Amino acid sequence: MRPIHGAVFDVDGTLLDSMEIWENLSERYLESLGVKAEPGLSRILNTMSTRQGTEYLIEHYGLKLDLQQAIAGINKMLYGFYSCEAPLKEGVRECLEELKSRKIPMIVATSGDRENVEAAFARHGILPYFQEILTCSEMNTDKTSPDIFMEAARRMQAAPEDVLVFEDALHALETAGKAGFQTAAVYDRYSAGQETEIRVTADYYLHSFLELSQIMGNWYES
Repeated sequence: MRPIHGAVFDVDGTLLDSMEIWENLSERYLESLGVKAEPGLSRILNTMSTRQGTEYLIEHYGLKLDLQQAIAGINKMLYGFYSCEAPLKEGVRECLEELKSRKIPMIVATSGDRENVEAAFARHGILPYFQEILTCSEMNTDKTSPDIFMEAARRMQAAPEDVLVFEDALHALETAGKAGFQTAAVYDRYSAGQETEIRVTADYYLHSFLELSQIMGNWYES
């Protein structure tokens, strides 16, 4: 594989062990408004950004709220979790330190909201590792489109084939791979049901970031 000159990291399920909050967030939010959620709502919203998912809730359930009010309500639930609870995945700090030592620029590309990501990263002391944080909501996109990955590569002044994208979700790995990026799948228990497809799709598969050293020889120039 080509040596890498940049790394792009997803957040939920990749850097943070945080997918549990997303499993029933929409249901919990609707319940707080006295509205019963349809079965499988989390699966429907799975590939959407926060903005897109909130727009779906407003339209589909006829919520008497504007977009900003609804997002504020959801983010209030989320912020407490990210600022106080969301743990790092195993080996994340070691991975970031290794990339920093090799002067590999790092950018976050997330479907989550900036405020929550920054709160969690600041609590764990990893915010300074990242050149920038890009969010799907701010770019009005999602990870079925390569836009956020392409923008990260542009800001690192690197070609897609020279950038490694770390993701846990199958659809995001497929998107990045089709756009020419190298991809590393990170195990998460919430995507374990798609492990076979994820392994086939990604260039690398990590049960944890502690495995980085075993394959880094393929990623870096000597």
